[in-house]
Amino acid sequence: MTNASVAVAASPVIEPARAFDLWGDEVRRVCGTLQVIGDRDRFGAGTIATRVFGTMRVSRITADPHAVVRHDRVASNEGGHVYVVTLLNGTARLCQDGTDITVRTGDLVAFDSSRPYTLAMPQPFTMVGVRAPHRSLGMTPQKTSSITAAPWNGKTGVGALASHTFAALGYHLAELDDAAREPLGTTVGGMITTLFAERLCSSVVDPAAARQLLVLRICGYAQEHMGDSALSPAMLARRHNISLRYLQVLFAEQGSSPARWIRDQRLERLRTDLVNPRYDHLTVSAIAERWGLVDASQVSRLFRMKYGVSPREYRRTRGETAGLSPLSPLGRVAPGWR
Repeated sequence: MTNASVAVAASPVIEPARAFDLWGDEVRRVCGTLQVIGDRDRFGAGTIATRVFGTMRVSRITADPHAVVRHDRVASNEGGHVYVVTLLNGTARLCQDGTDITVRTGDLVAFDSSRPYTLAMPQPFTMVGVRAPHRSLGMTPQKTSSITAAPWNGKTGVGALASHTFAALGYHLAELDDAAREPLGTTVGGMITTLFAERLCSSVVDPAAARQLLVLRICGYAQEHMGDSALSPAMLARRHNISLRYLQVLFAEQGSSPARWIRDQRLERLRTDLVNPRYDHLTVSAIAERWGLVDASQVSRLFRMKYGVSPREYRRTRGETAGLSPLSPLGRVAPGWR
C-alpha cells in the first residue's frame, strides 16, 4: 500500500460495534498485528490516510477513543519497526519497556513494535505517525530502548521542528505526487535521525550511547549520499574521522557491516523505484545507477539473492510475485516489516 485513505463510521446501517470491528481490521492492516480495545457500543468513526515515502510510511489517523496493544509473542514472531508519533489533538498514554508516559498535543514520542507496547487514546484524537525500518536508521531493536517511551517537547528546539514537519506532512498527504516522495522520504528520515541524535547526546557519557549516536550520524550522511557511486565504507570512515576497522566494529554491534548495509539500502531503493510509474521509461540499469549500483552484471544477482526474483520479474509483476513486498526470499514474514 503506497497511497490509501480509509474511513470507517457508524451509521443507520452500520452499528457502532460493527464499525469498531471494521476499524480494528484497518488498524491491523496498516500497523500490523495488534489487539484493538475500546467501547464497541459507542465507537463513532475513524479514518486512516497513508502514504509511503521510500522506506518510510507516514499515516494520519483520526478516531474516537480506543487503545492498541502489541503483545510479546506477536512482537517476537513478526519483528517490527520504529514509530515516531506526534499528536495533532488529544492525548495518548504509551507503555513500553516498563515506562508509562502521557503524550500531549504537539509532543512527539517513539516506540518500537518489535517489543510489546500499549498505546491508549482516552479521547477523540488525530495523530501523525512515521514508521521507519530499523535498518534504514542503522539501529537494531535492542538499541532503541534509549530513545523510546520518552516524549520530545513539541514546542521548542528539534522537537518543535519535527512536530511541525510531521503535522504538515500529515495534513497534505493527499496532495503530494510521486515526484515528491523520494526527497521527502530522505527529509523525514533525516528528521528522525536528528531527533534520536539529540536524545542520545544527553547520554554521551555512556560509551554505548556515544557509539549509537555516531552510527546514527554515519547512516544519516549515507542516506543523503546513497546515489553517489563513490559512497563506500572507506569514504564513510574518512568523512567521520574514524578508521575503517572501527567503522566495521560499529556496524557489527548493529548486526551488520558497512558494505552490506550500503548495498541493502541501495537495493531497497532500486526495489521501490522499479514499481514507481514515474520511472517506467527507464531501464533497470538506469534506475540502479541512480542509487550507485553501476555494475549491471552484479545488480540482477544481488537483487535475486535478496528478494528471490530478478529485477525485471519484480518490475513486470509490480512487486506482487509471491507476495514479495512483505516477505523474505524464503517466504516468511521478514523482521522489520511490521
